[in-house]
Amino acid sequence: MRRFLLQVWRILPLWLQIVLSRIIRPLFQVFAAAVIFNEDKKILLVKMTYQQVHPWGLPGGSLEYGETPEAGVVREVHEETGLEIAVEKLLLVKTWTPDKVGLYYLCKIKAGNFQPSDEVSEYGYFSMADLPDVRPFDVGLIDQFFQMTG
Repeated sequence: MRRFLLQVWRILPLWLQIVLSRIIRPLFQVFAAAVIFNEDKKILLVKMTYQQVHPWGLPGGSLEYGETPEAGVVREVHEETGLEIAVEKLLLVKTWTPDKVGLYYLCKIKAGNFQPSDEVSEYGYFSMADLPDVRPFDVGLIDQFFQMTG
């Protein structure tokens, strides 16, 4: 059923996705994302299957009811990629709109191998100079993470 819903979601126009998100999700949305660097100081990004425009971004997603942000980011990364991560520290809290807040955690991969999912088809490690097609407002955010983690 989940796979079917994702397939339907992909073909909907963005304005309809926004309207439906308001109906399906609470009016105030909190999401958690993982910021993961490899030994070469490149950042891990994933290619999302449901994003028609600018499909690359940080792994993560919305919190479930009663879930802590740390548990949420661990769950989301595992669901999306098959990777097991450990949360090291909170890097940033960002308000995107008055009703959407993102929590960004510095994480490390503990175990696992990448496995494509219904939500994520690819992953890769990138430097600021070779970012794939990410949302324009995420470029500055990713740059900030590079600067924060040196």
